[in-house]
Amino acid sequence: MKNDITVGLDYSHNNMLTLEASSYSDFTQFLFTSAYKLGKIEAGFHSLEKVKDYNAIIMSIPKNINLAPREIEVLEEYVRTGGSLLIIGSQGGQHNNRTNINELTRKFGFEFIADEINDSVNYVNLQKRPLLTSFKPHYITENVKKIILSSACSLGTINLTAKEEQNLKVEVLVRGGLNCWRKRFDGNDWIEEDCPTVPLLVTSEYYLGQVVSFGTLSIFSSLGREYGFSAFDNDIIIANILRWLTLDITAEGKVITIEIQRDLFHWADSVVKRKKWENFSDVINVSLKYFKDNYKTIMKELESKQVERYQIKPEPEKVVKKKEEEKIINLIPKRKVKDLDDIISAIEDISGEKYERTLSGNDDDEIQQEERELIGELPEDLNNLTVKELKIYCDKNDINLPANSRKADIIKIIKYVLGND
Repeated sequence: MKNDITVGLDYSHNNMLTLEASSYSDFTQFLFTSAYKLGKIEAGFHSLEKVKDYNAIIMSIPKNINLAPREIEVLEEYVRTGGSLLIIGSQGGQHNNRTNINELTRKFGFEFIADEINDSVNYVNLQKRPLLTSFKPHYITENVKKIILSSACSLGTINLTAKEEQNLKVEVLVRGGLNCWRKRFDGNDWIEEDCPTVPLLVTSEYYLGQVVSFGTLSIFSSLGREYGFSAFDNDIIIANILRWLTLDITAEGKVITIEIQRDLFHWADSVVKRKKWENFSDVINVSLKYFKDNYKTIMKELESKQVERYQIKPEPEKVVKKKEEEKIINLIPKRKVKDLDDIISAIEDISGEKYERTLSGNDDDEIQQEERELIGELPEDLNNLTVKELKIYCDKNDINLPANSRKADIIKIIKYVLGND
């Protein structure tokens, strides 16, 4: 990690989260061992120039004090110009803490709700300590499987206008489970209600800056091993949050291993050397960027080529040389049902005995059967046909099959051509 990253903690609004508090000693130790430079903000946020000294600011919810209009203005401008904020709420939101924190957070597209989250099924010891496992894929949630947000308030996202969405993106990364319920203050009284999948941790990308927020200080606690900083993956998600806020993750990139076809590798390698690209990764990133920007067009072209591949194409008739055995068999006259019936009747006349007829059908049925084979009529369930019968059908109807096609593949191709799939 870079050793010039400075993180400021708000000390000017009766904040609970401080470096000296013994109840948060594990978190404080983590900050020092992670080589962050730490600073105390004791004079409030009245000067934009002073606030800009910090790469990120950690603000736990003010207690019994409001943010001044000038402070809200400075913090908004700080984020707008590239600063980062971690805003931490607590049980009951701004109602219980008697503050106006939502006047700041609404500028970033979200607000703290006056409630306390519980889970009736997935919890640790107490229902107010929900065990959370629903995470949206993001840098912050990497390697995070389970976390505890004890005595937390939820967050609400704000509907944005099309103009606001141009410079503001809000994402919910952590949600409550399906069995979540809460105690919520409705303006007059505290009520209990179900709140499945309620937002519990959000990120906001505002112009050049970014904000992360969730509704509990307990995640930093050193006192509760079952719900605090050391519980489950709580320490991992806090580390990811600070890293996302303080480093340019998009520019830093992520190292991955991929397989490249040999000819593509040699071509790209020669391009790097010939065109003097900085490295191989630049070629791949530019290629992916182009693919991303033109995704719909490229996919349409690929789909059209795939359709052409399986389209029926007229081919010159093949002259098939029949085997000698087939020629001889074709010379044998085919008996019809009526002929066989006449033969049985003649035998009955000679022997004086009657024989039970087990023959069925008539000439019309035989003609229909012959016509069906010539037309290529198919049963509803193609799986009733053998591979040979399927191939005969495809051959008669000029449907091209790839070499060594399996039965399932042949059925898919026939359905695709007939428009049934």
